Amino acid sequence: MKVKFLGTAAAEGIPALFCNCPICMESKRLGGKNIRKRSSIIIDDKIVIDFTNDAMHCAHTYGIDYSRLEYLLITHSHSDHFNYYDLEFKLPGYRNEGNPKLNIYANQSCLDILDQFEDFSGNIDEHFTLNRAEPFKTFSIEDYRITPLPAKHRTMYEDEECLIYIIEHDGKRMLYGLDSGYYFDEVIDHITKLYFDLVILDCTCGFGETNENSTHMCLKDNEQIVHILRENKAIDDKTIVISQHFSHNGLVVYDRDKDIFKKKGLIMAYDGMEVEA
Repeated sequence: MKVKFLGTAAAEGIPALFCNCPICMESKRLGGKNIRKRSSIIIDDKIVIDFTNDAMHCAHTYGIDYSRLEYLLITHSHSDHFNYYDLEFKLPGYRNEGNPKLNIYANQSCLDILDQFEDFSGNIDEHFTLNRAEPFKTFSIEDYRITPLPAKHRTMYEDEECLIYIIEHDGKRMLYGLDSGYYFDEVIDHITKLYFDLVILDCTCGFGETNENSTHMCLKDNEQIVHILRENKAIDDKTIVISQHFSHNGLVVYDRDKDIFKKKGLIMAYDGMEVEA
């Protein structure tokens, strides 16, 4: 599987829109890989995970042809992951005819938002196929197997089931593990029974600290997850392990800190990065 990182930041981006903190100012000064859009990936130029506020920027920067996109996985309803307003541009009047339907896989809260979005005016079924993704219920997209798992995350919807995803294809397996705090015991139990070629972890809090109530992870949490996975032979030296979804509040700067992550066996993601598992 080929994975391209379309964005690697938390909701506010780096540098954040209305911020002049030292991290944002240094990232702006350095430019390049220190500049981060909101987090999203595309797998094999076919499956996108999360539709962010920067989708148009990604289309322009990386040549992503969203008009031909058929498969979109959503992790949860936060706007930096589920920018449903821009999905309106899939409707007639905003684009030409002949584009395929977009198959959206998401939790029920996200599907309800789409169903109630007045701009779709009852036309949603003509342009989208909505599919409910539920924890531990595997489904297929062509010859890809997708297993949603429960994320430790919160939104404004009390009963929302935020998700992370296991994706399997052509004998390879990856974990897309954000947004989430330290994984629930049931998730740890599940992933330690498998082998992964690629693991992508939430590192929003960077060099900060988290606790049992945190809905994001830090570098120390990433290290602990890696330790548990190694201990259970769920990963090995061939596995690519990546930290991503960085916030300026986590006090990380790519050029300055990438070697710190490398020494801990982690690749610090950057926008436009490509890996193949």
